Amino acid sequence: MINDIIVRMFEVGCFQFGRFKLTSGRMSPYYIDLRRIISYPDLFRLVLDEYRKKIIELDDIEYLVGIETGSIPITAVLSYIMRLPMVYVRKRRKDFGGGKLIEGYLEKDAHTIVIEDVVTTGGSIEKAVKAVRNAGGSVEYALAFIDRLQGGAERLSNINVKLISITNVLEVMKILMDSGKLSPKEYEIIVNYVERGDYV
Repeated sequence: MINDIIVRMFEVGCFQFGRFKLTSGRMSPYYIDLRRIISYPDLFRLVLDEYRKKIIELDDIEYLVGIETGSIPITAVLSYIMRLPMVYVRKRRKDFGGGKLIEGYLEKDAHTIVIEDVVTTGGSIEKAVKAVRNAGGSVEYALAFIDRLQGGAERLSNINVKLISITNVLEVMKILMDSGKLSPKEYEIIVNYVERGDYV
């Protein structure tokens, strides 16, 4: 199933190859844009089911936490499907109204899981975790569809959060190469980039 999802993601333009500057400031030979999946309901449904299966393997998850903006649609639909309450964390505190950083109602000591689409360094998740903890919630897990394998899991481990990923970039690129969507040369460039960080 995951192979079919990855190939379909490629077909709708979720993976791009070239030279890209990431949110972290790093340069990359590829870019992943999972925001596109909301425009393809059949694909979105398959992706959501992969998230759901991971969440139900965990004990005591009481809240889902989205991050502005990429994971909000994913988190919102999962909240509806799984009948779990949701909050989301803003990129920055509002400078008007109530000045909120977290939208929604979060119960004190609630066991939460942070939902993300793609993880690179883990910085966005770390900020969300700190916001939830400062608001009185508990966070032990973060869940992403794709881990770019660039230090996110290690960074989150340092704040006692376990990163769970449905797949990672090396698995994704192997699937694309095996299905003829990515040339062996392109695959080699990406593997070298991931393993040695030698793309500048």
